[in-house]
Amino acid sequence: MTPDQRLKLAQALITEAVVCSDKNDIDEARHLTELAVRHEFKDVMESIIKGDVELFKITFKAMYSQNTKERIVSRVMITMLMENKDFQKTFREKYIHVSHELFMFEKEQEWKYNG
Repeated sequence: MTPDQRLKLAQALITEAVVCSDKNDIDEARHLTELAVRHEFKDVMESIIKGDVELFKITFKAMYSQNTKERIVSRVMITMLMENKDFQKTFREKYIHVSHELFMFEKEQEWKYNG
């Protein structure tokens, strides 16, 4: 599938997710959103699974972005990564050393929003 085809598929899935959420079918909307993110950000997720620490850090920090799309996409990606067996193996080997840095970033964001 070409990048353009993946983008069009992702857009169609997001449109359908919005329709489902309007009908209060939250589980279906969540599933369609995950599919859209999986197709749109396939290359990014594969890079993170293979061990791209900097890309993981960018994705993690985007969960606190002021941009709503970035925030949602990054949270969906992190959730999907945490469920991925290959990522779990890579995480133990590669990402554990950045956990303190990301923990401190997360605490700073909480302090920023909670006063």
